[in-house]
Amino acid sequence: MDIFMGSAGENPITAGIQENAVAQYIKEQTGVTLNVILKNTEKEQAIVASGDLYDVNVVELRYVTPLIQSGAVQSLDDYLYLAPGLSENFSGMLNYSKKYQSNGEDKIYAILERSKGEASPLATSRYGNFIRWEWYKEAGSPSIGSVDDFLNLLKTIQEKHPETEAGKKTYGMSRFNDWGLNFALSDPVIWKYCAQYALNDMCSFGIDDLSYIDLYNDDHMYWQTARMDFKANQMGLLDPETYTQKNEDYTRKIGEGQVFFSSMEWDFDAANAELRAQGGEDQYMDILWEDTEEFPAWVSRASEFGMSARTIVFSSKCDEAKMKGIARLLEFLFSEDGSRSVMIGPKGVTWDYDENGVAVFTEDCRQKMAENQGYLLEQGANSYLGIIGQDYDALAASEANKGDYIDLRLNEDYIKENLTPTEKDYSDFYGVEVPLQAATARQNQSTIYEGYINLMPAEHPTDIQRSMTKISDYLLQNVPVMVFSATQEEFDQKYAEIQAELKNMGYDEVNAYFEEAWEKAKAEYAALMGR
Repeated sequence: MDIFMGSAGENPITAGIQENAVAQYIKEQTGVTLNVILKNTEKEQAIVASGDLYDVNVVELRYVTPLIQSGAVQSLDDYLYLAPGLSENFSGMLNYSKKYQSNGEDKIYAILERSKGEASPLATSRYGNFIRWEWYKEAGSPSIGSVDDFLNLLKTIQEKHPETEAGKKTYGMSRFNDWGLNFALSDPVIWKYCAQYALNDMCSFGIDDLSYIDLYNDDHMYWQTARMDFKANQMGLLDPETYTQKNEDYTRKIGEGQVFFSSMEWDFDAANAELRAQGGEDQYMDILWEDTEEFPAWVSRASEFGMSARTIVFSSKCDEAKMKGIARLLEFLFSEDGSRSVMIGPKGVTWDYDENGVAVFTEDCRQKMAENQGYLLEQGANSYLGIIGQDYDALAASEANKGDYIDLRLNEDYIKENLTPTEKDYSDFYGVEVPLQAATARQNQSTIYEGYINLMPAEHPTDIQRSMTKISDYLLQNVPVMVFSATQEEFDQKYAEIQAELKNMGYDEVNAYFEEAWEKAKAEYAALMGR
């Protein structure tokens, strides 16, 4: 079966027939052979525009309605009897799909991956403040109670490590421009600690109080990030290519040690793997900002209806046999056994249930992991996160495993047994037993319920979309100019110009449209969730 999907960063796959142990287990359980066509933005846009889809396609949610209207996709309804677990355990996601993503037909055209109905701590791939632990200690292990404290820490590290081993200048921070406006203009470390999240490029919301935050608000995360970046540039910490480079350039700089902070954990996966292979004496760790009311860090997340960027649709060219195979595949991917096998390797090989029904690593797997840190990856673990049903850090619902993470590597008993020297030192520093507790023990923390975001409109009226495009292009050109201002006076003047130009470009109408949509989304969420 042809599967159009992305490749995971930690364990990348190649296109074609998949033959690792997880792929073989999927075939055994579902009868489906995975033939992967690797996804990229250009190819996604091309197949959506042409309607010439693959059998199974992972696309952005905004493409669902146009694909229904063009007849390029078909519904799953007639085949759900082959996926009873999906129907029973993910009824919220299915109801959402039928009501809001079916072009008014009340059918299931879209299945949203990475569903997580119950909020759980962001145990992996989370946002934070990732810096080499030894460098943090070398800088004096300072407390971070403000943006200035944060930048001063980065400056201290830069002064001690001004160049890479290859002689390239180092920077405290950098970003890239090909993941959309929000990644280009705002840093997730700001999202996390101001407990604010984007609804789209034009507005955001307060995670704690669900307040609507527009671009006229000085505390919008774009402007908080811009002020931080301006200060960073004044201090020589900001990569001058922050707003112009692509993700591949940014990733290369991270890999070469030219940028020594990231708010995205996965940026340092490769570096951490290399450091662990060297003995685990150093790692990139999440250096927490102070636990104060000013920083209600979002620590937990629910994805009640799944993640909109990971939406599965099915080609209208699929015959009945293929659709039955798709239903069996989805039933597997959304089950605990299936999700766990995608995360850590096939059941019966890397893990199984003990006599009490508790999921555990097999003894053979434990021995092999002790001998080879890459053993799970060699079995195909994390290869197919691009089509996983439950979220990376979802909690198990089965009685014997209730409250534990589906991914056994995230549970405290496993972590305690496998703490590296750095993780032990980190835990001791924060007065906890395992690293994750440093964040979950915060008095000031937040939980994001992404279901609210799913209920915002994915498509917009032509005049609104036209204004959004103009405003986005304008911001991408002018916010960097503001950030690279020579003086505070110049920065303030440019900020005032941007605010005035937003109004001239029709932002009032755009803003009114989204504020109304947000109020409607909150009401619909309450109705769907019964709260």
